Amino acid sequence: MSGHPRTAAAGPGTATAPAAPAVLHGGALPDPPVRTLGEALLRAARSPHGVVLIDGEGAATRRSYGELYDDAARVHAALAAAGAATGARVILRTADTAGLLTAFWACVLGGLVPLPLPPGTGADGLAEAADAVGEAWLVGDDIPAGPPPGLRPLGPVGALRAARPGALRPAAARPEDPAVLTLTSGSGGRPKAVPLTHRNVIGRAHATALARGLDGTTRSLNWMPLDHVSGIVMFHVRDVFLGCHQVHADTAWVRADPLRWLDLADAERIDTTWAPGPAFAVVTDRLALRPHRSWDLSRLRYVMNGGAPVKDRVVRRFVAALAPHGLPPTAVHPGWGMPETASGVVDSVFRPGDGPPRRFVPVGVPHPGVSVRVVDERGRVVPAGTTGRLQVSGVPVTGTYLEGGTVRPAPLSADGWLVTDDLAFVADGELVVTGRADGLVETDGGSWYGHEIEDAVEELPCVLPASAVARVLDAGDAGAGGLAVFFRPRPGTVPGEAEELVRERVRSRFGARAAHVEALTEHDLPRTATGKLRRSVLAARLPGARRGPRHPEREA
Repeated sequence: MSGHPRTAAAGPGTATAPAAPAVLHGGALPDPPVRTLGEALLRAARSPHGVVLIDGEGAATRRSYGELYDDAARVHAALAAAGAATGARVILRTADTAGLLTAFWACVLGGLVPLPLPPGTGADGLAEAADAVGEAWLVGDDIPAGPPPGLRPLGPVGALRAARPGALRPAAARPEDPAVLTLTSGSGGRPKAVPLTHRNVIGRAHATALARGLDGTTRSLNWMPLDHVSGIVMFHVRDVFLGCHQVHADTAWVRADPLRWLDLADAERIDTTWAPGPAFAVVTDRLALRPHRSWDLSRLRYVMNGGAPVKDRVVRRFVAALAPHGLPPTAVHPGWGMPETASGVVDSVFRPGDGPPRRFVPVGVPHPGVSVRVVDERGRVVPAGTTGRLQVSGVPVTGTYLEGGTVRPAPLSADGWLVTDDLAFVADGELVVTGRADGLVETDGGSWYGHEIEDAVEELPCVLPASAVARVLDAGDAGAGGLAVFFRPRPGTVPGEAEELVRERVRSRFGARAAHVEALTEHDLPRTATGKLRRSVLAARLPGARRGPRHPEREA
């Protein structure tokens, strides 16, 4: 793979020590103060803090942890009265964010295992979820008629909360018991559920708190969906573990005006927040159009950048644009994680340099209790500086999936490390993730990652940020062997002229021929729950593309 780091060869007569193996350890993880999610909520209920929810109109509602516990206890009793026994799986589907959190914690208190789904999930999505988890209860509103076999509807959260059956003691959970489920995609597109145990989730929360100095005084802000592992586990459950002030804003409300992210950070005196990489580009772009906005962002010290490739050029512009508003130069923290690791388990401190933008940005070192390594095609650890397949192990890492209602092993190495689809190398004691193995673009004799081509296209003044997708045309697409690029032009740009500029940029920067270039509208750019573009769905737009039945990717 051209352009990948390799161990340098020694010159004649030069004595060079062999490179260290590409393995990084986060060190030991001390025992956490609580062992299960239920214990975490009970402890938080004694704190003075709670949860602030910002709805789709920008209105805020505040609920203490004590109130959340009381509401969850009532719904827990209603679930038990309906026959939901300890260990049962419960699919949660509701547009009511407060109700989602109530139902989630009701499941936790009852020893049930919740699977949050997006509120717009229709009959097909419910059938996929049911196929993954097997028999389950269904809690939510506007449930499509005729739920799939094996799903037993219980009605909306409000009705369960109003039922008011007698109070019950929380179920006794063990650290190794499943605590939450989240959906991912199998290699053939068949949905799988990732079961995270109490030990996985609590361990990750505790490790992140130790690594980044988070505690009960932390004030956090999340605007990603709470039906996604990043929103519910990485932020909400972590902050319940901390017993700190947490704010969750409606995703669509923030996307309608990304500068609302900064409005909330200022108004709520936030010090900890996060977003995927595309959000950083969009915020910088919007701020350039509204330069007279003003915030105090001096409290922000942990702005995690994860969920998508971290782009040096984008983060530099973000830090520079917000410096006049007090953003500390070391506030942005690139990171890496996945649903199978209970979200982010590696992160770093972004330090803007004076030289040209780096091709790859380090994502840092593992948190306590986590180890990462890079291996070759035969599973052997490679030397530092050599690109290979990333593997991870540790307290937050799950070793199983649920598929067809049956527990199956996750892809593990012979010695028990989780095998990921990411390519990476180790340099200067930090992990550098270069991209996904299936995101490599090899065409016209060259080899690049799709996100590198996308970044170059988005540098063009005629292209909107966070709107480009590059992929190789496969055997089922017309013109196979070439490169396809999709993008969204800026308003007022002639699409055909923008397409020609994109072709020229790809040719001049990478020496590659773009066989298919297409300017799209925002409606034609399908995005995931966290705002990333769905590359697999865009493939259907290609001339001659195969259009047989297929499951859409469940990209994080």
